[in-house]
Amino acid sequence: MARQAMMWLMSTIKLMGAAEIAQMLNVSPSRVHQILRDDVAFPEPVAVLSMGKVWNAEDIEKWHAARQAPRPAKSQGRPDQWTLDDLHQALDRYERILVSSGRTPSTIQTYVDRPRRFLRWLAGDYDPLNT
Repeated sequence: MARQAMMWLMSTIKLMGAAEIAQMLNVSPSRVHQILRDDVAFPEPVAVLSMGKVWNAEDIEKWHAARQAPRPAKSQGRPDQWTLDDLHQALDRYERILVSSGRTPSTIQTYVDRPRRFLRWLAGDYDPLNT
């Protein structure tokens, strides 16, 4: 009975290792490990096995879709030019990614509050010398 339940569970949950993630992203496995190290929004693995970490494929697909979200278009031949509104929208999107990745509220606050303060400074609504 327990074996049947385990087989059913395994057939309903699609798992991915670093190699499958690399293939999905069209990058090398070493690049996947860089992303694991550097991207705070990357999903946590569902298990760590002797062969390595494994992730729920649905979590990885959601993370990947969030990374592919449209960004402001490049200006005609010039470097990206972001308006303050573009930056606020990007920060809001970043916060949503952090929330969906399961980060704790205090971690999200840490990652979002300082950039938000910087945007207030750019807009002239914040003076770091008078706080």
